[in-house]
Amino acid sequence: MKQLIDENQAWELMQRSISGDKEAFSLIYEAYFSPIYRYVHFRVQERSVAEDITQTVFLKVFEKLPVYRNRQHPPLAYLFTIARNKVIDYWRKNKPIESLDNENDLTKIPDASASAEETVSQSFTGKEISKALEKISPEQREVIILKFFNELSYEEIANILKKKEEAVRQLASRGLRSLREYFNQKKINLYER
Repeated sequence: MKQLIDENQAWELMQRSISGDKEAFSLIYEAYFSPIYRYVHFRVQERSVAEDITQTVFLKVFEKLPVYRNRQHPPLAYLFTIARNKVIDYWRKNKPIESLDNENDLTKIPDASASAEETVSQSFTGKEISKALEKISPEQREVIILKFFNELSYEEIANILKKKEEAVRQLASRGLRSLREYFNQKKINLYER
């Protein structure tokens, strides 16, 4: 995933947005819509729900701009934290996840920066990965999604989850080890597909 703006640009755009610059907020929206949507979609597995939650995330950020200036988290971490909380709220109000093995798998999640080769590769592995992710702990799953599907740094993930960076690294390591064991048991080699 290629970000359209770097962290310094994001800070600048947030400051301009706080000052009332609607075009600056529009640029934040355009740059971060895909990663936030992809994260939410992966967690709820329904396109229309993911779209609604993603819109709610950006609406909440826009409404809370005046209080953001006192925040110490980078804009991307702030957006993911709100998205995470909105997903938690959604699942508190609705049924638990039944299964990730359905038509709304990883291959349906848009990524404007993906090449044709990456898109084809995703279509072969999406269902296997979704099944495997159900086998690891929710914390490990969240770290894996943020690190490898949204390409966030361990520092950014630590800010989102309000954990120490080393704890996030350990969760990722344990999650990857469990996933490797799962694929070895199933004799699925993702790299040969």
